[in-house]
Amino acid sequence: MLIYFRSIGAQRSGTIKQTVLISGLLFVLSVCGCAASQAAHQIQEGRLALITGKPEIAAQHFERAVALDSKSSDSLLQESAWTYLGRAYYGSKNYSLARQALDRALAQNNDEDMARLYLGLIGVRGEVNEISRQQVQAGLQGVYNRVDYIKRFTASGQFWDRSGQLSAELKELIKEVSAQDVEWNSVIPRIEQSCLKIEDEFDQARRDVLYRYRGGDSSGGEM
Repeated sequence: MLIYFRSIGAQRSGTIKQTVLISGLLFVLSVCGCAASQAAHQIQEGRLALITGKPEIAAQHFERAVALDSKSSDSLLQESAWTYLGRAYYGSKNYSLARQALDRALAQNNDEDMARLYLGLIGVRGEVNEISRQQVQAGLQGVYNRVDYIKRFTASGQFWDRSGQLSAELKELIKEVSAQDVEWNSVIPRIEQSCLKIEDEFDQARRDVLYRYRGGDSSGGEM
């Protein structure tokens, strides 16, 4: 009888421990999920500020996103919170902090083409050299390839860059940056503008996808 009760007690103890462990794991997962959700919200708010020419405000949102989840990304180009933060600092002309953030982005994911592109832009703004030029060239080529992949192979691709103007601009910029003599005073602002156009394209395509699923004709998102 004593052995029986000891067996029952051991089973109950094991069940309690298992329940506590599962509850703990669920709590951790819920906290992580909450942090990721909050980070995504901060990135979206930061993107809006960045697109509308408010990089200082954008930086505040991206700083919060980095603190919550530095790997968070709401971009089909796989831009992390660190990359967006670097872009916001760049827009505020705080190039030292921008470089630090973009270095962190590449350390976290060496395939972040937008981070590499902006690191190159910081370089050519300071002192034009072959390393910086190659960074800009590689970053532009990577961004172009990602946009092309989105257009060809993703569900929202049919809504991206319908006129082909964005892709044509990126190709022209790649060609100019690959030349022996680059007119950086002209090229840099056009690269910056094209990067903002990509953000606009992302939002417009997302609106068109939602409109399509709600029964619209998706002709540019007009209702």
